Amino acid sequence: MDMIEQYFSAYLASLIMWGFMMAFLYNVVKKSSAPSSDPSVMWMSLAIFLSYLVSDPLLNLSLGVDMMYSYYSYSIWAICDLFLLVVILLIAKNKSIKNCPAKLYLSIGLTVNMLLFIGMHIDVSIVNRFEPWWFWKVYSVTVNIMDVMMIIALLCNKDFLGLVRGYNRLRGLNKH
Repeated sequence: MDMIEQYFSAYLASLIMWGFMMAFLYNVVKKSSAPSSDPSVMWMSLAIFLSYLVSDPLLNLSLGVDMMYSYYSYSIWAICDLFLLVVILLIAKNKSIKNCPAKLYLSIGLTVNMLLFIGMHIDVSIVNRFEPWWFWKVYSVTVNIMDVMMIIALLCNKDFLGLVRGYNRLRGLNKH
């Protein structure tokens, strides 16, 4: 059963990376069909695709690095997400969330993933807990949901979950 989980997680990570690549290619085609359109989502999708490509378990394994079971894998992924979040915010610094909802969806997804990676690093490295417990299941499901959410956001650049509307309500920008 452990072997099935190991292969499943590696292939799922590669499938997520493939989704980011498809989002980037879609945005390249979209940008080329309307050259005067805003390239922000295209650049954000390139940044996130390259980040996920570098940390892809199958690619790393083919290069002789077993990232999935490295002592520092969760902290490396957290640092990569923090760096990627800064890059995304720099790419879209002049874009409002209303005009570029993908900016908010990527920021939320990367922040949640980064916090979960930090939690897993603390759990595995500092607490030395090697027995699976509820947090590990929450981690596994949530990271993948966040990744799929970010892929969808890059593909459609729409407020498909109402997060922009909720963000504006929190800031007091929406009045009924």
